[in-house]
Amino acid sequence: MSENQSPANTTSNPQPSPGIPAVGKVYLHVHEAVQDGVHVDLTGTEGYVLGRSDSKSSYIPDVDLATFRALDKGVSRRHAAFVRYQGKLHIVDLSSVNGTFLNGSRLTPEMPYPLNVGDRLTLGELALVLSKDEN
Repeated sequence: MSENQSPANTTSNPQPSPGIPAVGKVYLHVHEAVQDGVHVDLTGTEGYVLGRSDSKSSYIPDVDLATFRALDKGVSRRHAAFVRYQGKLHIVDLSSVNGTFLNGSRLTPEMPYPLNVGDRLTLGELALVLSKDEN
């Protein structure tokens, strides 16, 4: 390291992204589907469970992904959750068996991760892309 170069200048410190405000609506586009997806209204609640329903259980998650072959793709009944954290939308893996991935990186269970427009979420093998719903 040269004399004029400080340690702070030698490492990359990514700036936190602005995140999505935890109000309004978001849209989860199912990657393999042509026009299918799920609208989620974030207003009035602290969080939503993402998962799947099935015939063996009476449990129905807040955001039910069963119509997108979620069982075949390894999505748990209670797989992940959208939560409001510090005023922004975050995703939390709910200790799912097949994992939750954000832009290709596996999430540590029970930790909130901030979300941004264009982020790719993968629950098991079900790929979703997050966008802001302007409708």
